[in-house]
Amino acid sequence: MKEQSKGAVENIQLADIGMHYLLQQKEISTDTAQIDFIKKENQTIQTNLSQWGIFQKGITVTQFRKKKFIKTALIGSLLNTEESPTLFLQETHNGLTVVGNTAIRGNAYLPKQGVNSGYIAGNSYYGSQLIYGTIKKSTAELPKPEKTVLDIVQYYLKEYKLLNHQEYINLDSGSKITNSFKDKTKGYYSLNPIVLENKSISGNIIIKSEISIKIKKSSLLKDIILIAPTIEIEDETTGNFQAIASKKITMGKKCILSYPSALVLFQDNQNNPDETSIIPFDNQIFIDSQSVIKGTVSYIQTKETSDFKTQVILEKDSKIKGQVYCNGNFEIKGTVSGSVMTKQFLANQAGSIFVNHIYNATIENENVPTVYGGILLEQNPKTVLKWLY
Repeated sequence: MKEQSKGAVENIQLADIGMHYLLQQKEISTDTAQIDFIKKENQTIQTNLSQWGIFQKGITVTQFRKKKFIKTALIGSLLNTEESPTLFLQETHNGLTVVGNTAIRGNAYLPKQGVNSGYIAGNSYYGSQLIYGTIKKSTAELPKPEKTVLDIVQYYLKEYKLLNHQEYINLDSGSKITNSFKDKTKGYYSLNPIVLENKSISGNIIIKSEISIKIKKSSLLKDIILIAPTIEIEDETTGNFQAIASKKITMGKKCILSYPSALVLFQDNQNNPDETSIIPFDNQIFIDSQSVIKGTVSYIQTKETSDFKTQVILEKDSKIKGQVYCNGNFEIKGTVSGSVMTKQFLANQAGSIFVNHIYNATIENENVPTVYGGILLEQNPKTVLKWLY
């Protein structure tokens, strides 16, 4: 008994060692890897690292005789409020202009032209200083997402299908569907639009439509991944999921998405950089008023030329607690607590487009945990976002 309970405790400690090892690991490993440790008789440890949307999923399995212990975690890039950029505005030789009741608090990485106050529709800047924090110089490129993130997002959008019948979940099978992260990933795939309502779906599940997914407020989605060209989140929806789209994501009013959720719009528009759409919200992530998302909002495009279209819109009285990553144009009218990395800001006001202007918005690093996690970026250390089940 004594030996067994000692072995069980050592299993748990070993699992922690395994997880620490995965946080240092650079490569994705589809196979379970044995890691070196002071080996004991009858004791083994295996680890596995795979992509889970824009994050990674780490699994460690330790065994002592017949006792097995499995630990699974969601892993992302480490963001530290004291050291990480609160604002990183790409160097496009165009300084930042703050107007109205704007407040930027924290570490601001800005183009060499720095920051000025400006006027929009008769309003000047009402703050007592331009940046409440340190100003550093930004670079001509945003920090890059890890290649594995870009690869998996493109794979989800272009190729992902469910071929194996055992992996299918039946969305009509009942109101509650769950699948543990210790088991194989399950999913649902349709060529038609999908509407999720009156359903509780949680765990290791991917749902994909080739046309659109609509999430009704009567559904409760937890930890799953949704994939479609367009994703629409109804007013007052609550949950925690990753939404990955290629055309648009719209989030209604008074939604609350808990940590670590993600809205990801990936546009492969390198070959047709001038293509535009007259359909509202196309080529956009739109977050309507009084909504809160805790996690990551990412817009990633492959074209490099700048335009004056808005790719991410955060309406007033809405909050993102976590991270915004946008290699396009971000119009912020609400509050981001955490980190903003963007190519440009736009303010659409009084019938004009103001480039690199922020009007009546807040970017700060005080109302988030000191250490939290976001989209996997090159060169960034990793952290556990959440323990899975």
